Amino acid sequence: MTLYFQVLTGLTYLGLATFLVGRLKHPEKQVPEWGKWLPFIPAASHLFVVYLLIERSTPDGQNLSLLNLVSLVTLILVLLVAVYRFNRQTPHLMLYTAIIAGIANLLTLIPEEPNIINFDDNVLSIIHVWLAVIGFSLFLAATLQSILVLILHDKLRHKPGSIHPLLPPLLEMEHFLSALVLSGIISLGIAFALVFGIPETVIESQPLHKIILSVLAWFSFCTFYIGYKTSKLSGIRFARLCIIAFVVLSLGFIGTKLVTQFIL
Repeated sequence: MTLYFQVLTGLTYLGLATFLVGRLKHPEKQVPEWGKWLPFIPAASHLFVVYLLIERSTPDGQNLSLLNLVSLVTLILVLLVAVYRFNRQTPHLMLYTAIIAGIANLLTLIPEEPNIINFDDNVLSIIHVWLAVIGFSLFLAATLQSILVLILHDKLRHKPGSIHPLLPPLLEMEHFLSALVLSGIISLGIAFALVFGIPETVIESQPLHKIILSVLAWFSFCTFYIGYKTSKLSGIRFARLCIIAFVVLSLGFIGTKLVTQFIL
């Protein structure tokens, strides 16, 4: 059953991406109100797949393997952008998100070694994991938004006539970027604070470089955000630095699991 829903979810994301490509090709056409709800169709199927992979794949606990976590992160990303679309037009961001989520969902078809974790009803551990995953998802969304900010800035400088009419104004995109970064800082910051209430055995099981890189990336995002808000960093430089900080965060969050599960 899991395989069936994995394939179904991938196909529905492909359908969503096709719809969004058509939207970008014909920006003059009015989108029906139900068009804003389309992302929730693959997201619902994706949610069920994540539930099957993490909660139902083993009776011994939750399977937080690399590909399962990546799938969960992209699901949160889809929901985040889909909700934002109710207030702003973001077909480009939604298109990139749908493609990434579809690929992440299909990657779960690849066999991998399970990473079973039993939280033993430790509420703080559960909240810590959820906040960390949500924070990572927010920073991923911020990275995609940073790329769009840089693309729009480049077009404004060199080819203003080629700017797509559905791209929001640059200042609006920068404000959304800063909101994403702030939300990610808060979410990941609380996750770090909850570490003090988690059993020491759980903390000791984490590689030291993962902790160092994650904290370094978090402090980097904090520094860049303060620099942007105090006008010491321009929006363009802020976007570039956010991409760099996310790379560091990814090395801590995903790099460790990638090496231990697929390389070693």
